[in-house]
Amino acid sequence: MNFKIKKLNDIKYIIIGLFFIFSLSFCSPLGEQEKHSIILKSIYKTLYFLHPTPVSIDNDFSQKVYDKLFEKLDNQKRFFIQKDLEDLSLYREKIDDFWIHGDPTFFNIIMKRFFQRVKEAEFICFKILKKSFDFNQKERYILGEQKFFYPKNKKEWIEKWRKHLKYMTLLEIITSIKQKELTSTKQKELTSTKEKELTSTKEKEIWKNAFLNEKKRSKKKVKEYIQEYFRKIKTKKESDWFSIYVNVLTSQYDPHTNYFSPKEKEIFDLHISGQTEGIGVELQDDKGFPTVVKLIFGGPAWKNKKIEIGDRIIRVAKNVNSESKNIVGMLLENSIRLIRGKKGSKVKLTIQKKNGSIEEVILTRDIIEKKEIFAKSVIILDKNDDKYGLICLPEFYFNPENKNGRNAAQDMKKIIQELKKENIKGILIDIRNNGGGSLDAVIEITGFFLGKVPILQIGKPNKNKKILKSHENKVLWTGPLVILVNEFSASASEILAAAIKDYKRGIIVGSDQTYGKGTIQTIYPLNRFLHFNEELGALKLTINKFYRVNGSSTQLKGVNSDIVLPRKNTKNKFLKFMEKNKTNPMKWDYTDPIPSIRYYYKNLYIENIKYKSIKRLKKNKDFITIYKTMQSLENQFPNEKQLSLNWEEFFHENLKIKKRNESLKKLRNNLNTFGTKTFPLHYRIFSKKKESKKEKEWKKNLYSDFYDISECINILRDFNQIPQ
Repeated sequence: MNFKIKKLNDIKYIIIGLFFIFSLSFCSPLGEQEKHSIILKSIYKTLYFLHPTPVSIDNDFSQKVYDKLFEKLDNQKRFFIQKDLEDLSLYREKIDDFWIHGDPTFFNIIMKRFFQRVKEAEFICFKILKKSFDFNQKERYILGEQKFFYPKNKKEWIEKWRKHLKYMTLLEIITSIKQKELTSTKQKELTSTKEKELTSTKEKEIWKNAFLNEKKRSKKKVKEYIQEYFRKIKTKKESDWFSIYVNVLTSQYDPHTNYFSPKEKEIFDLHISGQTEGIGVELQDDKGFPTVVKLIFGGPAWKNKKIEIGDRIIRVAKNVNSESKNIVGMLLENSIRLIRGKKGSKVKLTIQKKNGSIEEVILTRDIIEKKEIFAKSVIILDKNDDKYGLICLPEFYFNPENKNGRNAAQDMKKIIQELKKENIKGILIDIRNNGGGSLDAVIEITGFFLGKVPILQIGKPNKNKKILKSHENKVLWTGPLVILVNEFSASASEILAAAIKDYKRGIIVGSDQTYGKGTIQTIYPLNRFLHFNEELGALKLTINKFYRVNGSSTQLKGVNSDIVLPRKNTKNKFLKFMEKNKTNPMKWDYTDPIPSIRYYYKNLYIENIKYKSIKRLKKNKDFITIYKTMQSLENQFPNEKQLSLNWEEFFHENLKIKKRNESLKKLRNNLNTFGTKTFPLHYRIFSKKKESKKEKEWKKNLYSDFYDISECINILRDFNQIPQ
C-alpha cells in the first residue's frame, strides 16, 4: 500500500464540487440516513474531480455494483436465494442514479432483506441441529474456490445449510479423534494399518466406534460455533455494513480507492505507524467476552501485574470519571476502541478473573509499538570472516498523525550507520512481503544508496510528470547492494527496487516480478470542509501513477528480478491477489525516461555477476529436484474440492491429504537438512545488540531461509571482485 498524506493541490475543484454540501453543513448531530447521504455525495464528487481515470456512472456501473454487493454480503451464497435477486432486480440499473445523488435507498433495501435472511437462516440452523446426521449416507459437499450458486428456492437453501452443518460436524469429529489419545493397543493397530489405507475390518471398526462416540459432543460444539457466528453478524453496526456498500462503489474506480469509516481509519493508522496508544494487551473474542490472550512486554497492563492471560474485560470506563460501559457481546473491535486512548490518560476496567472474581483496575495508557513491522538487522560472516549486513524491512512505516514520530527512513539510516562501523563488505535488504507505505520514506531510503538524484516520476496518464528527487547530498552506503524481493513486494518496495535496478546500483534477486502496484494514494478526510460534530471517516484516493526513471510504469508488470530464485511455495494461493489479477486495476503505460542517467556499475560487471549466480543455481540440482517434487505434490489437489459426507470416505480422503502433507514436510526437512550442512559451514549469523523475542524468532527463522540468503551473500561477494 503506497500513499502520501498531503494537502491536495486541487482544493478549488473540491470547493466547487462540494459547494452544495456546504449549504447542508451544521453543527447539530446527524441522523444515520443523513450521514450516509453526505458521505455518498462527498465521495462521489471527490472521485469525479480528482480520480485520474474517469469512470462512466451508467447502467453498466450499476449492474456491476449490484452483483458485487450481493457477493460481498454473502460470498458463500448461504443467505440470499435467487428470489432475492429477482425481487431486488428493479434496482439493478438505478444504483448509478442513487450514487450521483447521494441516495442510500438501495443500501437500506438490500440490508433489510439480508437481515431477514440472517434471522431465517439462524432458525433453520438450530432446527437442523436438533436432528441426527446420517454419516453412512453417501453424499458430497462442495468446498473451495468454485463459483457458488444461489439456491433456487427455500428447499435448496435448507439443504445447503444442512450439508454445511453436517460437514462442520464431521470435521469436528475427525479433529477430535485425531486429538484424542487412543489406548496403546488401538494406537499400535492404527499405526500398523496406516500403510494399508485402513483395509482391515478391525481397523475400520475401531475408527467407527471412536467416530460414533464423538458425534454428540461434536454436534454440541458446532451449535456453539453457529451461535457465535450469528451473534457476530447481528452485533455489527450499521456503519460497518454501510462501509462495505461504499467500498463496492469505490472499487469500480480502482482496487486502492477505499472508504474508511472512523473506526477503520483508526485501525489503518495503527497498521501503517506500528504504534498505538493503549494498555498493551491483545484481546480475543471468546463467546462475546473480550479475553486477554497476550500482555505486551513493558506495556501498562504488564507493569500493573493485576491482569493475566485468560482474564475477561466486562466493563470499560473511557476515563476514571465517566460511566462504566458493559462490553460483553460487543464486537471486539468496538471494545478495543473504548480501551484505547491518548498517552497519559487513564482507563478503568472491570475484570472477571479466571477464578470468577470481579476486580476493578485503573491503568494509565501509553504508546504501544507493534515491533514486528520495524526494520531489523543482523551481520553474516562468510568463511573468510568478512561481514555482510542483512536488513529486513517489512514496511515503509510512518506515523500519519505525527511527522516527527518513528519512521522507516530514520530506522534504516541508524541501522546502516551501525553496520558501517562493523566494516561490512555489502548490504542485503530484504523487502519480501513488504506491501509499501510512505512515499517520503522510500525516496529518502533510496537516496541513502543513490544520493541526490531523480528517484521516480509521478503524474496522471498522458500528462506532464513531476520528478521526485532524493535530498541526500551524500551517499550513505557506496558498497555492494542486493535487494531481495518476491511477488508481494509492492508499491514503495517497487520504487526502491526499480531505482536500484535502473541506475545499475545493485542486483535485484527473487521472484520473476514484484507485485505490480504503480499507483499513489492520498488520504482525504471527509470532515475537511463539512462542519459536523461527528466524524464521517476518510477516503483513500488514487491520485497519480508513478513511473520509473527509465519511463516504465510498475503497474501490473512490477519490477523483474535480475536473478530469479526457485519459489518454495510452488502453489501459492495468494498469487491471485497480485495487482494484475485484481478487478478494475489501472492499466500499464509508460512515459519519457529521465535523460542522462548515471550508471553506478558498468553493464558488463552486472551481467558477469548474474552469470556467476545462474551458474551456481544450476549446480544445485538437489534443490531443483526437491522443488519440482513439491510442486507435483501440491498440484495433486485442485482448489475446488468435493468432499464426501460419508464418515468412512471422508476419513480416507483426509488420510490421502495427510500423507501428501507428510511427504511435503519430509521434503522441506530435506531442504533444511541440506541447508544446515551448507549454510553454517560458510555463513554465520550474529547480532551485537540485545534482541527482543520477535527478533530472536526472526533470526532463528533465517536458517530455514538459507537458500535465498546464502545466494544473496554470494552475489555480494562477487561484487567485491569488481575492479575499482
